[in-house]
Amino acid sequence: GGAGGDGAEAAASSAVPVIDLVLLGMGPDGHTCSLFPGHPLLDAPASVTVAAITDSPKPPPARVTLTLPVVNAARDVAFVCCGGGKEAALRAVLETASRDAADALPSARVWPEAVGGGRLTWMVDAAAVGETPASVVEAFVARHAAS
Repeated sequence: GGAGGDGAEAAASSAVPVIDLVLLGMGPDGHTCSLFPGHPLLDAPASVTVAAITDSPKPPPARVTLTLPVVNAARDVAFVCCGGGKEAALRAVLETASRDAADALPSARVWPEAVGGGRLTWMVDAAAVGETPASVVEAFVARHAAS
């Protein structure tokens, strides 16, 4: 290594970090990790791993967050989602066919892809699931198992 090295250290330091576990919540608007629907940070490149947000639509307006490339590089991502106020957003996430869908909520864009395969876990209560049909949940599980 060192200053006269072959550059491997510099390349490694610019890679997206791989986190073992990212624990997230989801807001009623589908935001997660201070990443809000329609916000430019949703499309941050992999070279941006941590970002400041100064115009959060929810207090506090100034926050620091990981970007989606970092969250999606994690080995395991777990969401905790409780309460009837989350039902519409949870259903929208479960019905999203691809994290690249134009209308995907930020929480639906979380699709772990760590080397060797990332794992996504949702821990939800009955109120958050609400009237969501079992077939919607089953299709969501199948999409993520196949990726």
